[in-house]
Amino acid sequence: MKRPDEPAACDHCGALVFPDMKKCAQCGRFPVKLHRCPKCHTIAGKEETVCPRCGRMFEPGGDYL
Repeated sequence: MKRPDEPAACDHCGALVFPDMKKCAQCGRFPVKLHRCPKCHTIAGKEETVCPRCGRMFEPGGDYL
């Protein structure tokens, strides 16, 4: 099991990121993939297929922060 202080790979570019980092030093994106709905701007997990607020379908492989 992974410890909370253990580094991980950025979901976007694979670079090493630490839990206290707000953005990836290599690609400049939030290191964990999260959807942002372009219609209502709600943030949702990467496993979501539709926005939980407005129901807009997320683009496969897109709409990530």
